[in-house]
Amino acid sequence: MKKKKDRKIKFEQKRKLKKIMIAIISFIITICVLYNVLFLINTTISQKDYFHVCGISFFRVKTDLMENDLHKNDFVIVKEVTNSELQVGDIIAYEMNDQIRINKIVDKKDGYTTKFNQNYYPDIEKITMNEIIGKKIVSIPFLGIILDILQSKIISILVLLFLMFIFWYNTYTHTKRKERERKKKKSDLQKQVNL
Repeated sequence: MKKKKDRKIKFEQKRKLKKIMIAIISFIITICVLYNVLFLINTTISQKDYFHVCGISFFRVKTDLMENDLHKNDFVIVKEVTNSELQVGDIIAYEMNDQIRINKIVDKKDGYTTKFNQNYYPDIEKITMNEIIGKKIVSIPFLGIILDILQSKIISILVLLFLMFIFWYNTYTHTKRKERERKKKKSDLQKQVNL
């Protein structure tokens, strides 16, 4: 009797753990799917290679050239700003020659002159307000790696395969449950007939 009760407790614990694990995995998958769908829609509509919604854009710092202010793999959130909101010393993201750069403003005369922290001289090219994506609001260390993972095509394919597996697994368990219920009803009816 005690062994049976212990087995039932262990079974319930495993079932609860399984539900928790499925909830965590489902949450992660949902975030991945939502981000990928929004990223795809956003980049298709805006014709840009980065996520841009309501004046907010997200980037990953790919180099150590901004070492004192930003570190490699930092997640940077930038916000669209007007010309009057930009000051010398602000860190901005801008697009130049089909590349996104994150630099510091060192001069505002005749456009904007920027430079990386690790460069002794300012950048040669001057940028205009039209090339500026936005000003840094916040940076979060190492979270840029997650952004890079979310945007990778391999992760998108794995998420899609995992969703297909979950759909198949739920269909399979639902079918098995219905079959067990049908067999139980059939055996209950036979027991009633035999009485």
